[in-house]
Amino acid sequence: MPKLMITSAGKTGQVDLGPMETTLGRGKHNDVVLNSIFASRSHAVIVVEPAFTIIQDLGSQNGTFVNGERIQTQVLVDGDVLSLGGCELRFISAEQEFSEVEARRLSSVPNWLEDAHGSDEPTAPDDAFKTRGKG
Repeated sequence: MPKLMITSAGKTGQVDLGPMETTLGRGKHNDVVLNSIFASRSHAVIVVEPAFTIIQDLGSQNGTFVNGERIQTQVLVDGDVLSLGGCELRFISAEQEFSEVEARRLSSVPNWLEDAHGSDEPTAPDDAFKTRGKG
């Protein structure tokens, strides 16, 4: 089961990430409440799938960062450092199947994959780009 290691005020805590969504933010309705005025009430969500884990920013004012880079959506790999509203968390992947190399091929745009062969050709089937009525 993936986990988040949270360090705050010299103390370290651990949060197990469940098989569904885990919300993070300043609001008390979140699964992980961030005690920081720089965190948005609903800051980000972490979604755990069988093979990988994704973090998504929920339109926070101060942004969500993975290893120092601001993201909208990002596949997480073991050891990634998350920064949300001045809070720092470390992602521990545990037994997930997705490797770091595979995760880096995914872009931060949902439902799009980078071409592993480096060509600029579309990855969708040829029919996907035909205009209706002209086919």
